[in-house]
Amino acid sequence: MSNSALAFYLDGPLQAWGASSKFQHRETESFPTKSGIIGLIAAAMGIDKHAADEADRLRPLAALNQSVLRLDNSSGATIVRLSDFHTIGGGYDRSHPVEKLHIARTADGKVCANAVITHRTYLMDAKFLVVLEGDGAVLQGCASALEDPKWGVWFGRKCCLPAAPLTPVLAPTASEALRLLAEKLGIGDFTAARCVGQKEQASDGTWYQPDQPVSFGRREFQSRPVARILAAPSSSG
Repeated sequence: MSNSALAFYLDGPLQAWGASSKFQHRETESFPTKSGIIGLIAAAMGIDKHAADEADRLRPLAALNQSVLRLDNSSGATIVRLSDFHTIGGGYDRSHPVEKLHIARTADGKVCANAVITHRTYLMDAKFLVVLEGDGAVLQGCASALEDPKWGVWFGRKCCLPAAPLTPVLAPTASEALRLLAEKLGIGDFTAARCVGQKEQASDGTWYQPDQPVSFGRREFQSRPVARILAAPSSSG
């Protein structure tokens, strides 16, 4: 397989890409995390996070290099965040055989005495181009799954559904994949699309983000080097 880059489109009224959320405060990064993107692809492929071979099936996906480009709107406004005051498990009849199943439980399986309150942050009306680079056969499998997903795909949380087709495009290089995707989406001059990217690379300005997936079932992640760049990727990093 000669293709070594896959580009696809993320457009949704709500997106949530958490990398360091704790307990009742669920924040979102300003760009799609690698764990979120690999999780989306794993769902499209039908990889069961509770299966014994889950980590083995995730390994070739996690080995792909990821870049993310943000498409600003025509006014140049930054992405707007929505903070949702969210409750889980309140108002259900504990004696009802079905309703009681919706009541939140503690880590040891006990029914919570009260509704669980969380604060969840979302990105509103954000649009991104995602580029994955690596093994061509793996990328072909990703593209096929995104075109015909086995399970539903969403952008970080189940309420964050796509507003447009993901439109996966395969090409020999990242720049070519982005160009072809931009043509399909009708973006026009890609250099004028006002993009900001995230790309894995160890250099000045790098930070380490804990979103390299090892196992979703065990909630196991590693840190990866990430750096903000001001241009679309031109080759594998």
